[in-house]
Amino acid sequence: MWALFLPLHCAKKLQWAPFMENCSNSSSVSDLSKSSSKMGKRLGNFGARIGSYMGMMSDQFFDYDTPKMVQIKSKKVGLINRVVQICVIAYVVIYVLIINKDYQKRDNVEGSATAKLKGVAYTNITDAWDLQVDDPTPYNRIWDLADYVIPPQQQTNAFFVMTNMVITPKQTRGICPEAPDVWYGRCKTDADCPAGEYIKTGNGMRTGSCVPTPWPYKDVNKTCEIKAWCPIENDKLPRAKVPVLLEAKNFTVMIKNSISFPAFNFSKRNIRETAEKAYLRGCMYDPVNDPLCPIFKLGSIVEMANDTFENMAYKGGVVTIDIQWNCNLDRHRDECLPKYRFFRSDDQHAQIAAGFNFRYSKYYKSNGSEHRTLTKAYGILFNIKITGVAGQFHFIPLMLNVASGFALLSLATVMCDIVVLYLLKKRNIYKECKYQNVNPVTDDGYEVPALRTFSKADGNSAIFPLRRISYDGNSMDVGKRYATAYLDSSADNDRNS
Repeated sequence: MWALFLPLHCAKKLQWAPFMENCSNSSSVSDLSKSSSKMGKRLGNFGARIGSYMGMMSDQFFDYDTPKMVQIKSKKVGLINRVVQICVIAYVVIYVLIINKDYQKRDNVEGSATAKLKGVAYTNITDAWDLQVDDPTPYNRIWDLADYVIPPQQQTNAFFVMTNMVITPKQTRGICPEAPDVWYGRCKTDADCPAGEYIKTGNGMRTGSCVPTPWPYKDVNKTCEIKAWCPIENDKLPRAKVPVLLEAKNFTVMIKNSISFPAFNFSKRNIRETAEKAYLRGCMYDPVNDPLCPIFKLGSIVEMANDTFENMAYKGGVVTIDIQWNCNLDRHRDECLPKYRFFRSDDQHAQIAAGFNFRYSKYYKSNGSEHRTLTKAYGILFNIKITGVAGQFHFIPLMLNVASGFALLSLATVMCDIVVLYLLKKRNIYKECKYQNVNPVTDDGYEVPALRTFSKADGNSAIFPLRRISYDGNSMDVGKRYATAYLDSSADNDRNS
């Protein structure tokens, strides 16, 4: 084989010697022969290793495992097996089928809700002990539905009720000082008020003049003059502790909710089909005495949301009314009824930007000039949320959950195997019985572990594996394992096959 590498060896030699005689040197040929022989051995060893690995992989790849039934006479293991099986069956029957009703097909609710409010209040805060404004006149008035519901009526899944406000009447377009609580509107000289620039977070555009403030505010004496709607809003609530419209807690709202479960072609309303007009005129929702009445008092809603109406009404807030439709359609449709849940959605403990408010205005003309009344409205935003799931018997979910329950029974086998093979004292005996390697192709005969019962003189007995080898239909016992550790010498003759 070294002759195959001779030309290459000679070609390398040409780099060092100018004559070809070096290639015919006997020592060079001998060295080349030895190196080639070593290389051949290495290649042979490498090939043998590859073949060995391939053989091992082939043996494992083409192995076949089949279950083997081994009956173990052990009360401990039998008790564990039955307890686990009973627990699995109880879980499937009690929790999966009875409590969770997983034999049903499910569908999520779809629906909408509208709200209709009613209530009238009259306010007069002239003699209020916590009055904060110089002119309480805009707040002394009658309030009806069109005044405190903003925007008026027919919102879908939400409604807002104004409970407190800052009113700035008779505003018109003109020139006036910026509010002193606007940081970027404060000044000391005209140079601090460049003309034509808008004030950040302010109310208008600078004129270039620095003028006295419209009202005292801390140590601020001057602000920039601006082009805006004048006079500028004084952002101070009329009362220090109490909301203007505290009477709003007695206002009522009727919630009309229509829902459907499309998968079951089922639809319903939260107003009972048998209810009469007289019932709706006189009922009021109560979670215990009248849980199906669709008319709610605003104060009661806030209280059921774990807050007080006076506290929430002062700065405003957000309340969610959750209408829950969880129905079992295997029963009569009259048993599909709504349940109401109330909770506050915003952070009532927020230190900055707490509550809920916005501004709106009403425009009018006087003496040919356009005027407006600006209102900063504080109040409660009620969001109506519709949730729920309906279920009805269906064959496929039933079969899937029952089959899953049967599959869980295999946990009993796994747990018992762990106990038998790793925890019991006689685990080696059980391993001998459970695992068996059979190779009838390469062996003249193959081992078949046999079980035989050995009895002591005192009447106790145990099962131990024997080794039996089969040859052409003939068989014989070649050994008895572990039995000698169990039997005494006087009981050897009492073995039972």
